[in-house]
Amino acid sequence: MSHPENEPSQPDPGRLNWRNFLDHPENDLTADADFHNRRPPEPKTAEELASSTDPILQQERNRRSTRQAITWMIGTFVVTIGGGFLLALVTRLMGGPLCDAGEAAWLCTRSAQIWWPIVTSAFAMAGVIGCAIIMVRKLNSYTRWRPWMGVFWVLIPFAMMWMLQTWQILIAALSN
Repeated sequence: MSHPENEPSQPDPGRLNWRNFLDHPENDLTADADFHNRRPPEPKTAEELASSTDPILQQERNRRSTRQAITWMIGTFVVTIGGGFLLALVTRLMGGPLCDAGEAAWLCTRSAQIWWPIVTSAFAMAGVIGCAIIMVRKLNSYTRWRPWMGVFWVLIPFAMMWMLQTWQILIAALSN
């Protein structure tokens, strides 16, 4: 004779259980890690319910938000590093007294040593500030915002390290 605790439990088909609840896409928000999204206000009338966002559309917006956040991060890296290289290349091609004297190889004038760190740091800071603004807008539109928070915390140390390296040139130029 078997004990009831040892027998596998059979779901009651007439009883609502958690697994049946998650079979519907409008109820399954766990697969997309959307537990921490702000919930839109509950509809109070049938008209509000009919005009609410389709769950499949919302799921696609959430996926798109993640892709956008990763693209923003990579774009910030590329614009900051690539823009810094291009601006340094322009100053090198223009030449100047520091390059002619052999004191510098890339930033050939004192003014280039001042504006180059400021402009390239502005690229990095624009990436951080833009990410923060987009993150708050995603939060307020009930869309997935956590990837934007992750990108924000990757861009902060990137911008800090960029400024730590480039502002040494600025400080040296200002002290002469």
